[in-house]
Amino acid sequence: MARTVPGTLRVSNDVIADLAGYAALECYGVVGMALTDEEQGVARLLPIHRLRKGIEVSLERGTIVVDLHVVLEQGVNMSSVAANLVSTVKFILNQIAELTNVEVRVHVEGVRTH
Repeated sequence: MARTVPGTLRVSNDVIADLAGYAALECYGVVGMALTDEEQGVARLLPIHRLRKGIEVSLERGTIVVDLHVVLEQGVNMSSVAANLVSTVKFILNQIAELTNVEVRVHVEGVRTH
């Protein structure tokens, strides 16, 4: 049985990034998180244990902003996948970390062919 416990919940940016990353991987059409090499201008698909590198978490005017840098599967509807990503990440952050004031931005860094 759940009960309310008095106090404050603090969630680190790393935990938010991990939750967002694992939620993103569950979304249809998402191959993985990406890290863009600034010098070469090439996006690199990150292994699962380095998801955090493709996610930026910041605080802007009282809103938690999560920037997801993703690689999508070729042939998917990018706007539908992005909308699903935003919805899924917000839901997970609300359910697990009790964060309600969240903005999710999706940056498509690449498309992977079959």
